Amino acid sequence: MSANVYAEDMTAMSNQEQADLAGEYFSEVIKYIKENYIGDDVDTNVLIHSAVKAVVGELDQYSDYLTKEEYNDVKSNTKYLWYAPEFDCEIGEEGYPIVGKLDTKSKAYQDGIREGDVIRNIGNVSAYNIGEDEYLERTSSDVPTEIDMKISRGDSTKDYSISLVRHEIHSVETKEISEFENADQKFNDKSVGYIRITSFYEYTSNEFSNAINQLKSQGKTKLILDLRGNSGGYVDEAIEVARQIVPSGIIISTRDKKGVVNSYTSDLRTRPFEKCVVLVDNMTASSAEILASAMQDSGAGKIIGERTFGKGVMQSVMDFDDIGVIKMTTLEYFSRYGKKINGVGITPDIEVSKIDFVSETDALDSDNVAAVIRFLGFRLDSVNTVERNIGRYQAEMGLPVTYKLDAATVNAMNYEIYEDMINNDRIFTMGYINLLS
Repeated sequence: MSANVYAEDMTAMSNQEQADLAGEYFSEVIKYIKENYIGDDVDTNVLIHSAVKAVVGELDQYSDYLTKEEYNDVKSNTKYLWYAPEFDCEIGEEGYPIVGKLDTKSKAYQDGIREGDVIRNIGNVSAYNIGEDEYLERTSSDVPTEIDMKISRGDSTKDYSISLVRHEIHSVETKEISEFENADQKFNDKSVGYIRITSFYEYTSNEFSNAINQLKSQGKTKLILDLRGNSGGYVDEAIEVARQIVPSGIIISTRDKKGVVNSYTSDLRTRPFEKCVVLVDNMTASSAEILASAMQDSGAGKIIGERTFGKGVMQSVMDFDDIGVIKMTTLEYFSRYGKKINGVGITPDIEVSKIDFVSETDALDSDNVAAVIRFLGFRLDSVNTVERNIGRYQAEMGLPVTYKLDAATVNAMNYEIYEDMINNDRIFTMGYINLLS
């Protein structure tokens, strides 16, 4: 086959014809490599896997190809529930796992195991040089069971039957509002509750339901829902969470390549809280954006913080026998009122700009310098310019008045920014104030 065949215009061909022609071309490439490459013989399976990964990787940043083993590892890493020993371990300098801290009330402690003990054998197989990944694989299970270990301390070694206990990831947490207080700020309105969702796992909607019930039993009537840093997770769990807090109507709509639209809706008639704010940042993404957009469009809560990440697409997983698993973007989703999220993100109702440190080389007309000037308490307008406000700040701080971002001024400003970062959660504070207004 001539290489020029691949240069043919494929746009007029059917999908099947294009696939057949690409297959013929790839076959020629494989044949040429196998017959002429002077290095070590190349495994054809390796070439196929590499080619598929490269093809899928050309689509977008979210599509990927995984071998069966890689896919199983991904699923294991996203497990909500598993069983493992009651103690953590790290690999010691001699190559054996070393027992970490363990609860004095645990069965392992009562059996005589102590921090610093050395694990010599796991299931009658040496634990020497096994590495952290292999240790986790050999000591965890999907069901409650026991494993045998030889554990030594000094010159003595003893056999143990280690019970594997339940471990689980909790993606929903509640806090008392007073826990956010510091020397400069008091958050003492007992009607305000706080829920943070770190990600959307298998049982997130159940945990969220329990959190709502807990806060309501405490008499909370207002809610701060924190989605900052939540990069997504299971879409169906985000939708189930939305159904508990988003008023009746569309949560999101999805559209595929053929233009087929599906809508996911809420039937909620009575909101669990009288007032709600949703905290977001530039790491709020994917499933978290589904929930945030539904809260915003439905009027269930104001969005406060930074513009979100903007991942408004979903991936489907297809298992190809003898090849591997392809995770590919197949759907785009839109908010209740049809707003595009992918590549755009969600614009907060109340934006709280992130303030970066300043430097002597910053342009005085930059957005960050303006944000810092406002942060320091100065007004910006045609009269109160950046230069004039810098001079006022220098005078207040007892610095030479140069009207420039000189070294002494930059150091003083950055110290105040740093102090604020340490002591003040500006997005949280704005959310709290909004609930009380």
